[in-house]
Amino acid sequence: MKNSNIEPVEISSINGNYFATFHSELGSLEEAIKTKVDSFILIDEQVSKTYQNLMTILPKERYFIVESNEENKSLSKVGEICNWLMNMEATKTSHLVAIGGGVIQDLSTFCSHIYYRGIKWSYVPTTLLSQADSCIGAKCALNLNGHKNQLGVVHTPSAVEIYSGFLKTLPFSEIQSGFGEIAKLAVTGESQFLNDFEQYLEKYEFSTDNIDPLIRSSLLAKKFVIDQDEYESDLRRILNYGHSFGHALEALTKNSVVHGDAVVVGMDLINYIGFKLGITSEDFHIEMTNLFKKYFHHIKISKLISPEIWVNELKHDKKMQHGKMHFAIPISTGDIRIYKMELDKDLINLVGEYIESSKYFHSA
Repeated sequence: MKNSNIEPVEISSINGNYFATFHSELGSLEEAIKTKVDSFILIDEQVSKTYQNLMTILPKERYFIVESNEENKSLSKVGEICNWLMNMEATKTSHLVAIGGGVIQDLSTFCSHIYYRGIKWSYVPTTLLSQADSCIGAKCALNLNGHKNQLGVVHTPSAVEIYSGFLKTLPFSEIQSGFGEIAKLAVTGESQFLNDFEQYLEKYEFSTDNIDPLIRSSLLAKKFVIDQDEYESDLRRILNYGHSFGHALEALTKNSVVHGDAVVVGMDLINYIGFKLGITSEDFHIEMTNLFKKYFHHIKISKLISPEIWVNELKHDKKMQHGKMHFAIPISTGDIRIYKMELDKDLINLVGEYIESSKYFHSA
């Protein structure tokens, strides 16, 4: 058993640097998990059923199984997990290992941050979105009162262990979602990454064959940002590109639109708004529109989502400050800036124009 030939990615953090390590075999991953001392495992329910070997690393009472859905991204579920840790006599020196996608990551980050004011945790991401994006950066979020990502903390993992073999058993919608998030990082990174991303899609489309190098490039693009701004005081805000309208779309469709697809629509919309306002270059706008049309044509959304409702949902976004929304708007590849906008009739009209012209929206 050996690690992958893909070079690990080191992430800088004021709480201590950590590595995202690639594993070519499941056995190598299992050995890495076994090295965590006094550990407890929070695992996705479906992963626990599909990968039975992972359920034998520790005694069964040290596993907490969670169904991954938006309803479980809640304070009540956090309370259940913390009560379990206390009943299991977990201490300040215990280690929480998270195995799953974004929901498991959010719960583990939050719990490990607040239990005894912070315990160590490691992450084993099992979805493309989590492997290529969310596994580094230390942020998490919980939902509140039906609104997405209202609560959150920043708590750095001790290690990230990546095994892309998990992707072979995912539903195709989850793969699509991951590629949507990679598209965002391809734009926020250097132009070469966007070129590499388009070449990958041209060759493989949404296949996960030979995907480790693409995952690593995606993490490097995010690393460049979070190494400089771990706590999102300035530069890291550009990683919200496409997410404001995307998160609102997820909430309005009750998550029937998966996260990565919602982000693609959010990027396409903010590109349209930026172009109409003279911010986004025409060449960039055309390039991204063509890329999305070619590879993300599967996205279907009901026109029952009105521009007024969509814009109004933004009022619950944490990037809403002093009555204005802070949007990440691209000028060109690798050049994204923050613009403050009022949620007024002009913005609603632009959103309405986009809905009418976009092939993502159709009559119910």
